[in-house]
Amino acid sequence: MMSVILPSIPVAITWAALLYKLPGFLRRHDDLAQRACCFTLFCFALAMTILLPPLAIGLDRLTGVANLARFLGNVVGLLAVWQAQVFMAHLNHPEERARSHVRWAGWLLLLALAVMASVFAFAPVKQEASDFWRQYRVASFMPVYRYAFLAYLGAALAHAAYLSWRNAGIADSPALIVGLRLVTVGCIFGLVYVAEALLVVSVHLGLDGFLPYANAVAQMLIAAAVGCTVVGLTLPAWGSRVGIPALYEWGCRYRAYRSLYPLWAVLYRAVPTIALLPPRSALADALVIRDLEFRLYRRVVEIRDGFLALRPYVDPGVAVRARELSEEAGLSWEETQAVVEAASLAAALEAKRRRRTINAALSTFGMTGGADVNSEVAMLERVARCYARSPIVRAVAVLDRQDAA
Repeated sequence: MMSVILPSIPVAITWAALLYKLPGFLRRHDDLAQRACCFTLFCFALAMTILLPPLAIGLDRLTGVANLARFLGNVVGLLAVWQAQVFMAHLNHPEERARSHVRWAGWLLLLALAVMASVFAFAPVKQEASDFWRQYRVASFMPVYRYAFLAYLGAALAHAAYLSWRNAGIADSPALIVGLRLVTVGCIFGLVYVAEALLVVSVHLGLDGFLPYANAVAQMLIAAAVGCTVVGLTLPAWGSRVGIPALYEWGCRYRAYRSLYPLWAVLYRAVPTIALLPPRSALADALVIRDLEFRLYRRVVEIRDGFLALRPYVDPGVAVRARELSEEAGLSWEETQAVVEAASLAAALEAKRRRRTINAALSTFGMTGGADVNSEVAMLERVARCYARSPIVRAVAVLDRQDAA
């Protein structure tokens, strides 16, 4: 029963998504990205429908060709992945470059399909199989068929994951950003499914049975991959109706609030008077989900108050040293400023611990910031990241301790 129900879930979701997108496609049929999106959904739905066990058996009996449904399902599945590449290409590139990419992807698709068709025509797979890959994975030429299918699928999914993630980084619509992130997640699930090629290799290594539940795992990965991809492709159309923009903004505030906690905690331990509210543990802080706009604003103010309180302990030479090392490393202006602030903070904290006050009249520590709360938060997040991870900050701290000694 589960072997029928589990594959049916993504099939139903994909057909429903296609029907939802169809009116928009009919209104804007000349939009290449919209067209590719609809064809992606159609090919995904058709491929999975063909591979449903009752329909697959019926198709094979109707045509008189054993396991034809498996071959057709694989072919249409690769067409769906190719159309997904078309969709992402038109989202990420100018039209001429997108067309060039689509042509190259199309030629690679034709090569993979030619190999698969040749193998299927001559391989000894003439008896109907309920579990095709378990029964025929060691048949003559079938590993070649499998490798051709998975090679194109893996390369296409990896490229689609890269493009969707990159495009999400520059998108300005919350629903589109979340949708593209979901497409990336779907591609990652698909890439995990591609690892099923290890099953083919395992036979040749004498590891038969290495994954006893391989078929069930594959079905769940396919369901997850298709589900995330389909929801991601359609989310920009319906996301605003279910509150995705508000949820996205809340998520951004929560992420920023949490990312600034380590920096705030360091400053609080050095200057407890900056805190308006009593300090919380890291766990309690992570459980905060209400009034995030106010709490984030307060966290930014308290961090800046901590910077100001530490200015008497800042050595201007630390900033000069950090800036020189950052320029040698080829960092951007934003990253350089963050490294300088983080290195100055580390030096100031050490100087305060040693009770070593420095005449810092010329220091610009704590003066670099954003024009509004959002840009200020982004700046402080970079400082927090550099304070925790930057090798330049660590190197400057070592040199500062040597000078102090």
